[in-house]
Amino acid sequence: MLEIGPGSGRNLKLLRSFMDVAAVEDQLRSLAFNDERFAAVLSTHALLHGTPKDIQSLLAEIRRVCKPGALLFATFGSQKDDRFGEGTRLTANCFAPIEGDEAGIPHSFFTVGTLRELLREFTIERLDEVGVDEIAGSWAHRQKPLRGAVHWFAVLKKP
Repeated sequence: MLEIGPGSGRNLKLLRSFMDVAAVEDQLRSLAFNDERFAAVLSTHALLHGTPKDIQSLLAEIRRVCKPGALLFATFGSQKDDRFGEGTRLTANCFAPIEGDEAGIPHSFFTVGTLRELLREFTIERLDEVGVDEIAGSWAHRQKPLRGAVHWFAVLKKP
């Protein structure tokens, strides 16, 4: 399994107690793994951050390193998120907060249609739009707690 953007390592530590897990922190570069190596990939934050072009590039890399039939468990930003439109506009659907823990970090936001288009190279097994204020918690947003945060939770399969 591969975890992209493990952050503090809280998921990684638990996953490694059950299986062999590789992790990569710097998700904006190509993934330094052989083609079709992984049977599963987890990304709870890496695909929330970056411009849509960055996210599209990372998805192509994920697809490359996944075996056929591999699952991708991923989180994406929703345009229903209260932070949509706040901060410095980088592209039509991408903004960088000007304050808080994630100041200057690009966040991309998707509608169901734009996300389905982004994910067209995968089979969508499940796609849920979820309020995440309680799930994300203050551990990730100490300076400015989340209020009205909405993410897409996706389970995808490489054909």
